[in-house]
Amino acid sequence: MVGGSEQQAKDLIAQAQKKLNSWSFFGPSNKYEDAAEIYEKAGNMFKLAQQWTQAGDAFTEAAKLYQRGSSAKFEGSRAYESAAKCYKRQDPSGAVKALKEAIALDQDGGNFRAAARHYQEVAELYEGELDNAKGAYEAYSQASDLFLADDSPALANKCMLKVAQIAAELEMYEVAIEKFEKVAAASVDDALLKWSLKEYFLKAGLCHLCTGDMVRTHQALNSYCSMDMSFETTREYILLKGVAESVDNGDLDQFTHVVKDYDKLTRLDSWKTAILLKIKRTVDSDDLR
Repeated sequence: MVGGSEQQAKDLIAQAQKKLNSWSFFGPSNKYEDAAEIYEKAGNMFKLAQQWTQAGDAFTEAAKLYQRGSSAKFEGSRAYESAAKCYKRQDPSGAVKALKEAIALDQDGGNFRAAARHYQEVAELYEGELDNAKGAYEAYSQASDLFLADDSPALANKCMLKVAQIAAELEMYEVAIEKFEKVAAASVDDALLKWSLKEYFLKAGLCHLCTGDMVRTHQALNSYCSMDMSFETTREYILLKGVAESVDNGDLDQFTHVVKDYDKLTRLDSWKTAILLKIKRTVDSDDLR
């Protein structure tokens, strides 16, 4: 069955080529769209045969042909999206390339939601298989901007949190602080999002501590308590306050005690652990002086 599907795909490509070489009474645009549809069928047959790269190539060819016809934007973007799904199986870089082609068509056609979604996919590929933090940071930033242009603030904020998280990993603390605080400010008056405030404040506060500017760090903590009166009673605030004091005093034992106390009841994830280790090094160096 698999071999049969592959042969069918090749036969369809030959049929598409024949269509392209033929004269059409309805003009060239119709010819390109007909051939594109046949290439899409070939792509689906390659998928059945589990020939993922060939399937991706067939969908890419379909996308290019749609662009030469009259339905360039929507159909072309959709074909590139199909190509990316196939390339993802074996060639993440190829998937990124196809998605970027789709994004160009989406933006050109004013379809910001689709472009944002495709940027999000690019970011996930960079973050995962391709291990490219800088690429992921830029793609999530673009996705966030496009979701805002589409008037989808919740989706924009979700991407903005990823931007902030990766910015901190890249030691771009000022950017991380700005993004975490921006999402927090947007969540203050939203009953559904308010429960997440302590998490945003915690992450922004940890980034402040990484900058080494303790005056600004204490100002930020006071500001968070003003934005949400209940924050002062949370374990997140107690952790930030305790860590800030340990940095002020150069007291490594206090730092360790405060972090352990928090971790007993609320397990620290890998991101917070990495940030706290960076802060710990500053306490350690203070202690040595």
